[in-house]
Order: sequence, then C-alpha cells, then structure tokens
Amino acid sequence: MPLNKPVSTIMTLNPVVANQFHNFSQVLRLFTEFPVHHLPIVGANNHLIGIISSNDLTKVFLSLCCLSEKIMMDFDAIDKAINLNDFMTLNPITVSSSDTIGAAAKIFAAKKFMALPVVDNGVLVGIVSVKDVIAYIS
Repeated sequence: MPLNKPVSTIMTLNPVVANQFHNFSQVLRLFTEFPVHHLPIVGANNHLIGIISSNDLTKVFLSLCCLSEKIMMDFDAIDKAINLNDFMTLNPITVSSSDTIGAAAKIFAAKKFMALPVVDNGVLVGIVSVKDVIAYIS
C-alpha cells in the first residue's frame, strides 16, 4: 500500500474527546465507556489543548499509591487532588489531514507515540493511531 496517501484516508473522524473542565473521574469514565486508548483534550470550538493516554491514567493511579488508602477509594478526593494539566500532554505533536500516512508512521517510529491528533487550522478533526497504519498496510 502506498504511504503517500493522506492521513484522512485512515484516521478516525470525530474522536471521543474531553474538555479542559473534565475532572479525573470523568476522564476515567470516558476511557471505560468507549474503546479508546487516547483521549484528545479540547477547548472552545474543538481547539486541541492536549492528549491523555491510558498509560497516563496508569501513572496517575501509581502516584496515588503513595497517598492514603482513603483517597484511593474516594473519587471526589482524587478529583480535587488531580488536575488534567497534571497528567495530560499539553500541545502534543499533531499531523494534518493532508499529511501522508508515511509522515505519520515516521513520527510514530521516531517518537514512540501510539496515536496522533489530526488537526486542521487549529481544530481537531480526527485521530490516527499506529493500529490504523498497521491495518492499512496489512
């Protein structure tokens, strides 16, 4: 398969997103309700702010192991203790919908990312993952 086709041919349109006002338990709920491993964080007009991966959530839970057992059981306390900015990747590397699949693959290989937000004119239009690239070339 040619890798010079645009990312738009394999990306997921209208991905599940959170906004900067979601708290930790709301983000966790999105990961459990939808089959996603990466969650773009958007602001007004679907402007990309950051991205959270399921690995980021794991790191948060591991950091909470150092806190008291009460906090581990109390999502209200966790939501007060942890802000999305504490664990999301702000201003992530992105691709545009017209970038090639090969360009995305090079970023995946170089940066060890598993997904990239697809942004056109500052607006999130999709997400492309390593899984999408592998499915395309298979």
